[in-house]
Amino acid sequence: MSRVPLALVLTLTGLVSLGAAQQAAPTPAQLTGLSARQALAKANEWRGAGGVQSFVTSEAVMFKFPGGQQKAVALPAGQMVIAIAPYVNRTHPCKTHYMSGCQGELVNTPVAVIVKNQAGKTVLNRTVKTMANGFLELWLDRDQTYQVTLRASGKTTTGMLSTQAGSDTCVTTLKLQ
Repeated sequence: MSRVPLALVLTLTGLVSLGAAQQAAPTPAQLTGLSARQALAKANEWRGAGGVQSFVTSEAVMFKFPGGQQKAVALPAGQMVIAIAPYVNRTHPCKTHYMSGCQGELVNTPVAVIVKNQAGKTVLNRTVKTMANGFLELWLDRDQTYQVTLRASGKTTTGMLSTQAGSDTCVTTLKLQ
């Protein structure tokens, strides 16, 4: 069995550390020119990397960087995003979705989603997979009330969503039964 010289191990360890250090921490400049959907995707990608907090309100995707810098990317005038974490056994109370911190129970789980508007018209009918944080994100028209039905693993839940100014962006109350 051959032995690796200590100097080589230290050099390789230094290179691995240097590679990790060269990965740039997220900055507000990386959000310049992004749409709200792109900013939300970036927030999900960063998921608290570099100490960045990210959350979504009924008006904007918000970022708080270490050192106090903040950046807001406005949501489209006619749409709002609502993050939903369906659950079976455990949930958490939440009203504002923090991409950098909220964690749902059902990770990478296919969920059949049906959304109907107040008139009963189906506006969304598709199967989506929850993300690594256990949430699915729905972009819906503003100033509406919707009925959402979710089906996963042979269980179903139904609830109401609102896209008014000031509406919740995090829904964690839909228990699959």
